[in-house]
Amino acid sequence: MSRTVLYVHGLESGPRGKKALTLEAAGFRVVSAQMPCNRAAVLKDPVVVSLFVAALAVLALGVWQRGSSGFVIAVVFLFVIQRFVRPAVMRRIFRRSVAVQLELLAREAIDVVVGSSFGGAVALELINRGAWKGQTLLLCPAHRLVAARGWTPSPTLPADARQVTVVHGRQDETVPLEHSRSLVRGTAATLIEVDDDHRLTNTATAEHFAAWIQPH
Repeated sequence: MSRTVLYVHGLESGPRGKKALTLEAAGFRVVSAQMPCNRAAVLKDPVVVSLFVAALAVLALGVWQRGSSGFVIAVVFLFVIQRFVRPAVMRRIFRRSVAVQLELLAREAIDVVVGSSFGGAVALELINRGAWKGQTLLLCPAHRLVAARGWTPSPTLPADARQVTVVHGRQDETVPLEHSRSLVRGTAATLIEVDDDHRLTNTATAEHFAAWIQPH
């Protein structure tokens, strides 16, 4: 009987991307769902839409009250305030994405969690919440980048995380390799460094997935 993988996709990817299909080719049953993290989903978020409408209202009010000088004042105000709004939006995106995976964990009998890039950060959150304690494969996890954008502490792994394997490309220009090295340092987790890019274009094959997700 094939093992069931919960695949947590990247920021601009989806549940039926190349890695999900390759996992199926490796013989795994793949469970995955779209998270509200890509640009299209964010732009449809009612909270984000409300913020955009509010920004337009501020600009209109500035012009109505003081003309061109009011417009300039409004632009400066919005520029300053967006420094605080953007992290809040990232925290909301991340929180809603985690909720999607918690629902799948509650509904499905999962054997392995595989998180890619942004999905790796989500998978780490599942571990830190105690929602997932089983075998985990993190592919170029973007946990520190997500934490920095959301103004939150960078997540860590428990010292006894022997069930966690991290794969990271040495040519990754999106997420520094050192982020994964720091993540596993001082823990029982395994780091596999490969000669590849952030997407693991050449190494995320069915054969490698089968090797990386061997039963413990």
